[in-house]
Amino acid sequence: MKTYMTPEEHARLHRRRARQTLGLLIAVLALVGVVTVVRAGVKGVATLFDDTQQKAEYEDRLEGLVLFDPLPFNGIENIDDLTLREAAVWGCVYSIQETQGGFDNYNTDPDTEQLLLPSVDVDAYLAKLVGPSFKLTHRSFEMDDMTIEFDETTQCYKIPVTGSVGIFRATVTRLFKKDGLLHVTVGYIPTQSSDDSILNNLSDTPTKYMDYLFSRQSGSWYLTGLTDSETKPESADSAASAAEPAPLAESEVNDAILATAGDSAAASAVADGAAPVEGAAESTPAESTPAESTEASSESPAA
Repeated sequence: MKTYMTPEEHARLHRRRARQTLGLLIAVLALVGVVTVVRAGVKGVATLFDDTQQKAEYEDRLEGLVLFDPLPFNGIENIDDLTLREAAVWGCVYSIQETQGGFDNYNTDPDTEQLLLPSVDVDAYLAKLVGPSFKLTHRSFEMDDMTIEFDETTQCYKIPVTGSVGIFRATVTRLFKKDGLLHVTVGYIPTQSSDDSILNNLSDTPTKYMDYLFSRQSGSWYLTGLTDSETKPESADSAASAAEPAPLAESEVNDAILATAGDSAAASAVADGAAPVEGAAESTPAESTPAESTEASSESPAA
């Protein structure tokens, strides 16, 4: 029996299917939107807690100071003057090398071929570290094994050609806030061996940690102090003690003694049983080897 649809019913069916298709499309788009929002949220949270870039920035800012292992201080005005000058000049040199890949944009002294480092670059480096309000009076200064000369005419430091300076390099391991200050925990990685003769750049293990303290000024963080860190390096004594075997318990010691005594008794019994065999072996003449027979026959004519 055939059924026929009226034009009104046919049109109603088409409208129903169109609504279903539209609803499915809206549901798919809504699902895609939810997934996109969730992924963006997860990525945003991960970015919020990822401080890798901040650590790298503070490593660059503190490299000059870490090179020369400054003593703790409270207030930038209380830092050792020579240490600050060393950090300002060599920190600027290392920063230029890191960011620009070299000194192609800088002049050199025509007589000594020393790098001419403008004082304005040193001021810019210090401004990032301790704030723009701090002013350094530029002048020549003596280091342990070299002199850093300042040319008043060109307003440039003359940097000697050298392989490396400083005894440590920096690795920032932690950033946290405490008492209104930003603590930047820095691991000190030695750049030389203990006898100062062989470069040791392959080691990435800090031998000590220090906290550099930054205070917030005009929306930025600037260095204001240095103190010992709560983070401590892994001691060699603890590593050695961890490698030592744990002492045996008293019951284990007694079991070992009994086992040793049992092994000794078994060995004695085996030795007693083997004694007659050894005696029999001694009473039986040993057969001569082919080599001995040949040697004996070769000696007979000589006799």
